[in-house]
Amino acid sequence: MSQQTMPGVVVLGSDFKALGVVRSLGRRGIPSVVIDNTPRSAWFSRYVVKRFKWPTCMEDEKFLSFLLSIGKTYHLEQWVLFPTQDEVVQLIACNTLQLSQIYRLVTQDWDVVRWANNKRLTYQMAEEVGVPYPKTHYVTHKDELTTLNTSFPVIIKPAISVHLQYATHFKAFPASSSQELLMQYEKAIASIPPDEVMVQEVIPGDGRVQYSIATFCEDGNIKTWMTARRTRQYPIDYGLGSSFVEAIDIPALLPLAEKLLRYMRVSGMVEVEFKYDERDKQYKLLDINVRPWGWHTLCIACGLDFPYIQYCCALGDPQPLFPAHVDYSYRWIRMLTDIPAGMQEIRARITTRSAYVKSLMGKTAFSVLDWRDFLPVFGDAWVAFSRILRAKLKKS
Repeated sequence: MSQQTMPGVVVLGSDFKALGVVRSLGRRGIPSVVIDNTPRSAWFSRYVVKRFKWPTCMEDEKFLSFLLSIGKTYHLEQWVLFPTQDEVVQLIACNTLQLSQIYRLVTQDWDVVRWANNKRLTYQMAEEVGVPYPKTHYVTHKDELTTLNTSFPVIIKPAISVHLQYATHFKAFPASSSQELLMQYEKAIASIPPDEVMVQEVIPGDGRVQYSIATFCEDGNIKTWMTARRTRQYPIDYGLGSSFVEAIDIPALLPLAEKLLRYMRVSGMVEVEFKYDERDKQYKLLDINVRPWGWHTLCIACGLDFPYIQYCCALGDPQPLFPAHVDYSYRWIRMLTDIPAGMQEIRARITTRSAYVKSLMGKTAFSVLDWRDFLPVFGDAWVAFSRILRAKLKKS
């Protein structure tokens, strides 16, 4: 495909996931427009040609109208629309007919996407295809908590992750007793609807038993894939995201992912997350992401450039060929969160100082740091500093 005929991409979001997309395509001469409500690392990339700041969350009808408007006003017709956040994936999936009149989409209709975005449906699908998942209870009223047949500890987890995360900055609330479960339930329904509440068993173990398979699919058929261990996360208990991920070959994840993705008939780049349960020797499904995941730049370092593959498929281009070999010698680090994660693990005696430092050695893909595109480092640091400052001001 000639670069002169290559349309750009409109990236919805500007965090380090978005930065990976922008850099992957920018190095091939493909320009990016970035839209976000908070300027983050990708906002400052040299490969971004235009930036739009949206004042609120990008999940309502006003934002949809804005997308349609700028597509015409700034001549972005046939550019590829690339969401990097779950709520924007849902917005696009529910409005594919309107958006596809201007943009090329990498997001499928809601009939497909809903199986990943709503964990109640995710676990329903797992049950139907025979993929193990943690024991999960669905409650709609606090009185139901007293009749649950469960052992502690458990977590209260939302069916739609972003709703709790944006409201509280937590992915889940842990409970080690019936009294604590009731307290955490009240805390959860202050932020999310009762019909989104799930009570789930805790599988023992930390990030060293959390694994993922990264795939590219066509109509549910996996065309290429690699696996990884999400060794550290921050915070270390129920973290908001991985901070240290190692490329490790785990063939046992492939048949599990195949069952799920064929059921969905999903196309594009998809990550499926599992946790290994030593008690019954099974990998159990945690989550499915149908958009760029946090560590997708590790895949690029290993030879699988998912954003570029996604872009080419959106344009109907048979290129690039899927690689025959994945280099499993790399690890991925988000230093901004991995240093505090390492400190937490050292204090908890999960690791030692020397073991943590040793883990950082070797062939590494960084979430933000890149000498060829350096400004995003400052943007990332500024956003982190601003969050800390706002939190301190709120406490004072």
